Amino acid sequence: MKTDAPLPAFAVQQNVLENVLWELPFGFSLHNSDHLIEYANETWLNILGRSHAEVIGKNIFDFMPDNARDFTAILANIKRTKKPFYSPEYRLKRNRNGQTEEVFFNFVYHPIYDDAGEFKFFASVVLEVTDLISIKNKIKADEERLRLATESSHTATWDLNLKTGEIIHSPYLSKIFGYEKTDQVTHAILRSHIVERDRTDIVERAFDKALKTGIYQYEARIVDKEQCEKWIYTNGKIFFEEDGMPSRMVGVLQDITDRKIQEMLLQESHHQLNTAMDATKLGRFDMNFETLEKYNFSPRFMEILGYDPKTEILSSKVFEKHIHPNFRERRAEALQKAAKTGDLYYQAKVILRDGQEKWIELYGRLLQSPEGAKSYISGTIRDITEYKNYERSIKESEKKYRFLADAMPQIVWIGESDGRLTYFNQATLDYSGKNYNEFVSANGWIDIVHPDEQIENVRLWEHCVRTKEPFNFEHRFRNKNNEYRWFLSRAFPEIDENGNVRKWVGTSTDIDDMKKQEKQKNDFIKMANHELKTPVTTIKGYVQLLKKMRGQSDDKFLTNSLNTIENQVNKLTMLIGDLLDISRMESGKLPLNKKTFSLVGLVTETIEDIKASEQSHQINFELKHTSDIEVYADKDRITQVLNNLLTNAIKYSPLKKRVDVELFVERGNAVVSVEDFGIGMDECELLKIFERFYRVSGEDEETYPGFGIGLFIVKDILERHEGKIWVKSEKEKGSKFYFSLPLNKI
Repeated sequence: MKTDAPLPAFAVQQNVLENVLWELPFGFSLHNSDHLIEYANETWLNILGRSHAEVIGKNIFDFMPDNARDFTAILANIKRTKKPFYSPEYRLKRNRNGQTEEVFFNFVYHPIYDDAGEFKFFASVVLEVTDLISIKNKIKADEERLRLATESSHTATWDLNLKTGEIIHSPYLSKIFGYEKTDQVTHAILRSHIVERDRTDIVERAFDKALKTGIYQYEARIVDKEQCEKWIYTNGKIFFEEDGMPSRMVGVLQDITDRKIQEMLLQESHHQLNTAMDATKLGRFDMNFETLEKYNFSPRFMEILGYDPKTEILSSKVFEKHIHPNFRERRAEALQKAAKTGDLYYQAKVILRDGQEKWIELYGRLLQSPEGAKSYISGTIRDITEYKNYERSIKESEKKYRFLADAMPQIVWIGESDGRLTYFNQATLDYSGKNYNEFVSANGWIDIVHPDEQIENVRLWEHCVRTKEPFNFEHRFRNKNNEYRWFLSRAFPEIDENGNVRKWVGTSTDIDDMKKQEKQKNDFIKMANHELKTPVTTIKGYVQLLKKMRGQSDDKFLTNSLNTIENQVNKLTMLIGDLLDISRMESGKLPLNKKTFSLVGLVTETIEDIKASEQSHQINFELKHTSDIEVYADKDRITQVLNNLLTNAIKYSPLKKRVDVELFVERGNAVVSVEDFGIGMDECELLKIFERFYRVSGEDEETYPGFGIGLFIVKDILERHEGKIWVKSEKEKGSKFYFSLPLNKI
């Protein structure tokens, strides 16, 4: 029944509060202890890129799976301590418009409790600051570019307080004056290095002029700390206060010693210019621009055209005799262009007197005669025959390469430095049924990639282009029959001498049959594992039953036999487990159940378990840390790692009876070492021991039992925990294995 009665006051207040929360310019949400979202305002939904219906009642980690581990620990700490968590400029990965982007937020997580002190919600207040971070990073980048620009141009900066005489300057200024870059040199000391005559005649006059014009400029000599004379150039500006008094002067300073020396050298001798021209194998000439008559030939000019400068004299029309007929039109066009631009440039062939052909490069500048005569060209000529031959060889090689690439059954492709793919061989077109233009159009190649791999394909390729890392990816390509086959694509960057990428050269190899065989193998391993577990479990159960029934028997042979059977069944169980782990790792389904636990306790327990079953060796444990060490990891998997290393240490040191274990902290990581004094390994074995199915051999090439997959599994487990494993070993002196795990960050 409808009524016009006013709403109760508390209802009005609640409605107003909800409207205010909904309209807030920052994100606000509530989620319970199970991380289910119960409220989210419009701004919060926009940040997430989701609708109200898509979010309410869902787990918050459904929308940020990459950050689940970090946020789980943060939220648990908030709930435990009852203290809010603040995080400025927190970086998250968000999927926007089909692409993964890095976005930044300032956010606060606050626990909310009811009057009885029971936990109710996590309240989050989120403000996106991605644009602000971009602006801040741009400012930093601009400042860094300015600093690099000044330093790369050998320019120092300075800022002088004219009232106090205090000066702030860049490190490069200290270097110019002969000091270490880290030295902050005073203004008085800097002035003391100026040559006295230049200080009075140049510097002080420049300052007096600057008081009138505001511009401070001069070139003067200094004697630096190492007693070396240098030339410096200063360019600055004076800033005045409202009363007209100078207060501050800012400017730049350059070491122009090299330029001054060059100026003096140029003034001293024109002969040195000719010497430099000869050293660069350039011929020099002057030419009347109207008549094309040449004069002032250098010796190198004559040599390029096949003449002896010591015995022969050239006609002013000599060049016209040698220009190749096929290039006369090109020369005429270059001369017409020079009349407009003032620059003459062209490459052409010339024919020498003996019929030999050469490539030459000619460059000249149109100048006005100082006597007011007609314009002339001063220019150089260079023999570029060797360069042209090399260029032709490169083109021929490229043509052969493309022919070979087209002849290959394997897919071959080439990308530019920015990642654009610009070449695909014939095998690509034959496989896909597409034409070349479809592939080289904007990302046309991605069309044949299976939709499930397209996003990751693009992401990984863009990452490799940015980092210059080799590209390696397995994905499915659609053929002309609309069938998908698996391919392994690899690409490597061609790096120039400056570390820049010239090209990317890639291949895609059909591995579909191999993938099918791999699946068959994994299916077989799973089946074998399942079939073996039942009889092994049965045998183990009966052995344990017999041990209980005959536990007090005086028959030592029976007791030893039952113990031996149980040990062998345990080993068989471990081998079956290793095979299953190999299959899971290859499919990416190796389960990890991470939690926080004491690594000290785990190492102690594991050693005691080993001692109970392996009494042949003494295992010594040393804790090199003052307190407990906690890690966030899968406890069972880390136990598996330590078990493997300890049993290997015992197995590979049959003649030694001691194994040493150490636990310490280094650079934010917990490190465990297991050292034996057995057969050891040489350098070539150290490169292979973490490979699948590799087994270490002892004397006389005796291979120790096992599948050779234990260390392969250990390495994979540690990598999944962001840890590492490494080894130091020497033949016949033993081995020391180390593994590390990140410390638990509370």
